[in-house]
Amino acid sequence: MKKPSFLNRLGVHGTLSLLVIWSIVPFVWTFQSSIKFTRDVAAKTPVLWGYETTSSAYNSFWLDDDEINMWNVLLYILAFAAVATVVAMIGRRVERSWPFFVASAGVIALGLWRFPKIWEVEDEYDFLINSIIVTVLTMLISLSIGLLAGYGLARYSGISGAIILVVALGFRALPRSAFVLPYFFGANRIDDWLEDSGVGTFDFPGIDFPFIDELTVLDTRLAIVLALVAVNQPFTIWMFRSFFMEVPREIEEAAMMDGASRLQAFRKVIIPIMWPAIIATGLFTLLLAYNEYLFVRILAPTNWTLPVAIVSLTGGESSRTITEAAAASVSITLPIVIVIVLFQKHLVKGLGAGAVKG
Repeated sequence: MKKPSFLNRLGVHGTLSLLVIWSIVPFVWTFQSSIKFTRDVAAKTPVLWGYETTSSAYNSFWLDDDEINMWNVLLYILAFAAVATVVAMIGRRVERSWPFFVASAGVIALGLWRFPKIWEVEDEYDFLINSIIVTVLTMLISLSIGLLAGYGLARYSGISGAIILVVALGFRALPRSAFVLPYFFGANRIDDWLEDSGVGTFDFPGIDFPFIDELTVLDTRLAIVLALVAVNQPFTIWMFRSFFMEVPREIEEAAMMDGASRLQAFRKVIIPIMWPAIIATGLFTLLLAYNEYLFVRILAPTNWTLPVAIVSLTGGESSRTITEAAAASVSITLPIVIVIVLFQKHLVKGLGAGAVKG
């Protein structure tokens, strides 16, 4: 094979470098805006260097006390992140790793639960919790349904399977904005029925639902999760079906010949092979749910997630709201960047597995 010339390598690397710079400049600009004073942000001539830094934008957005030392907050976050990372790394080195990953998630949940008990927080912290809950539930439900549906459609060759795939593809091709109002009116009708029938306000004997005084669907996390799962399901089904088509039938047939049922063969043989595909599809689902704006804004007028809260800040004319919006944008972006970096190997492997034939 002929070795590429120096000019070809220079052209490829130069083009890739320009694309990387073009991609990271907005984030760098946003980060700079989040640590500047408002006078530098509002200056007619952009202040790119030599400016004083401050964490006041992060403090104003997240905390209710301007006197809190943000270095203490950062150390608190890093401490819980370090403990969760260590537990997860231990889990990667043992045979039964899932308890360690559950423990790592528990450490993160403990840190989020303790945070508002140590510092007084703004409403935006509740929006962060909403974002996490909506994202996790959407991802778990979508992947569970997509795995079973994708496996069934990959192993079934009848005409009804082809019809389901075509319908799912058509559903996916439609713009998401076309489904917002039907979901809104449907949730509203359900709430009316719950109120008229008395089910929404019925006091179930011996059962106390935490944080629920009246059973409703609209303006709740449930409405957002159900809508996002419905919109995202065709994507997960198609993704998993393409991955399952690359898994030979003989693997599960061999397991069933050894005495395993089809469900046991699916759970103990097929799922371990599918982990890269599960991670790749899960990351795309995570991005969809974590960054969703339209469905949240309409289905939850007050129970927002972070993207809606950030847009509410960018609509203001004050320079202070711009710095707070920049701080919020950096805060909401960093967790996604960290997750992508941690799982990039599995993401590339999963995408490659779905693209290779034979």
